[in-house]
Amino acid sequence: MDLNELKSGWQKAGGSFKSEADLRRMTRIMNHPSIKKIRTKLVIEIIVLLFILFIYYDWFDGDQKPFYANLALVAGLLLYIVNDVIGLICILKPVNTMNLKESVAEYLMRVKRLSVFSVIIAFLYSISIMIFFASAINFTKEKGLVLVFSSVIMFQLILLSFNVWKKRINNLKQQVADFGPDEAISV
Repeated sequence: MDLNELKSGWQKAGGSFKSEADLRRMTRIMNHPSIKKIRTKLVIEIIVLLFILFIYYDWFDGDQKPFYANLALVAGLLLYIVNDVIGLICILKPVNTMNLKESVAEYLMRVKRLSVFSVIIAFLYSISIMIFFASAINFTKEKGLVLVFSSVIMFQLILLSFNVWKKRINNLKQQVADFGPDEAISV
């Protein structure tokens, strides 16, 4: 294929002309479908968690629980919400370094930090829920087994979250490794 055929094919490829404003709008991070899904998930989680925060005292007998149990639940809920918001901000804030490999490596470091905090916050949130609901219970053998079973399920969910983060981190590590040891693609 010679240069003229290539030019001809490019012109026949079609597509309407996009203005510079359209191209800027299309390439904004906020318009990415994954970001929209994350934002939607975040909004739903915040609404549900704030709803729980407003109704827990009446519906779950918060007035009959000790102060430390109420404090643990409220702190756990708020930490979880703050962690979600910080995670979204971290994802939306682009990394601007001199080359693409450094940008991906810096983003990898951000995601590693975010994953550690997210898993720790999820663990603390789970503990706060268990403290709240177990604080005013007179434990029998059956209730103890329910607590152990609930603990195992929460541990499994945290482990699942850890594995999801690990997969994301490994994908980013692979992207950094794909550049090769001496490659530096300037942006």
